Amino acid sequence: MRETPQRQKNCPFHNASTPFHFERDGFLFHQGDEVRAAIHLSAGLVALERVDEDGKLVVLKVLRPPALFPCADLFAEVPHASTARALTDGHGCLIPAEQILSSMDDPATRSLLLKCSAAEARDSEDAVFRLCSGDLSEQVMAALSLVIEEQRADDGAIHGVLPLCWRDVAAMVGTSPEVMSRTLRKLEDKGRLKVKGRAVTLNPRRGGGQGRVLNR
Repeated sequence: MRETPQRQKNCPFHNASTPFHFERDGFLFHQGDEVRAAIHLSAGLVALERVDEDGKLVVLKVLRPPALFPCADLFAEVPHASTARALTDGHGCLIPAEQILSSMDDPATRSLLLKCSAAEARDSEDAVFRLCSGDLSEQVMAALSLVIEEQRADDGAIHGVLPLCWRDVAAMVGTSPEVMSRTLRKLEDKGRLKVKGRAVTLNPRRGGGQGRVLNR
């Protein structure tokens, strides 16, 4: 992660922030670190992940622009509960924690931060729902529909490019790469999924229109 000289006007705190660039597989912060700043994401994808007591990696959710995070840890004044890892190259801005906390007296700033916190909570609920609804095949389809880029719909199908590796997708649904591989083969055999390199096509459940897992 490195600083960049140009300020980003789309950052809600651009006058008090530091622009930076990050590279794929780089870490923005680690689980257990002190929260020194919030991050406004302008471009790229970032995974929030944790390692459980057994050493298993779990991807909690994937953040897209214009996410502002980690609001919950910042306002609770506790260490980072998760690790933030870049899934792609990207850039954003760093806003010092003390700057955000001291700005809470301003009504406009307070309203903005409340909206960001609400969005973060809603994303967390969506991640829990994804893991708790349907069987593993449906969870994989839901996860893919959330992360593929350059989406376009043709005849009820969704076509796009997968910006992360299959290991990360497996971690999103709480399974192993081996089980993920078998699940992908089953989905391809059923005509629900087509994979060619990083190009992915998701087909709706047969007889079910668009299907719940393809709704955004």
